[in-house]
Amino acid sequence: MITTGLASFCRKARHVTGRFKRDKRGVSTIEFAFIIGPFLAITLGTMEIAMIHLMRSSLSNAVEGASRPIYTGAAGCATVQSVKTEICSRIAMKGEQTCTENLKVILEELSDFDGARIEAGAEFDDIEDAVDPGGAESTMLLRTFYNWEVMFPLLAEALGGDEGTLLLSASTAFRNEPFGSDTGCQSGS
Repeated sequence: MITTGLASFCRKARHVTGRFKRDKRGVSTIEFAFIIGPFLAITLGTMEIAMIHLMRSSLSNAVEGASRPIYTGAAGCATVQSVKTEICSRIAMKGEQTCTENLKVILEELSDFDGARIEAGAEFDDIEDAVDPGGAESTMLLRTFYNWEVMFPLLAEALGGDEGTLLLSASTAFRNEPFGSDTGCQSGS
């Protein structure tokens, strides 16, 4: 009696498992569930890295363009705010308000290209803005630091940032033109 009940149970179990084996309706859903996580991580990570590189390139180009009024003497009265505004007006990815809040600039005159530099902290909040447009024929260094908020915090850690931000920097060195000792405050562009 017990063996017949056990045999009957085994037959029913084989029948049910065989039915599951033949039924393929949910396979696509299960495969999709396994693949969607890594697919989204790779796709969104690629988009984030592309945005970071685009912003880094945009910042570099903006710094190059913003340095022109300085070395020609047109920005003789340059201030921290005017340099930030000039750089942010050339970056199309962020609004000007957000850009100036997340941007630090250090413009300094060097004794030569290997001269001592103003120390810039490793953290964004430790960097002090400083602008000295220098005189005619002075060797200048313009450094900028932009605090980029990463959309995917795990990616920030992988790229060397922390707390969901990444510090992007761009710099340019140049020699002011011989524009004279006093250029006055001219409107630059």
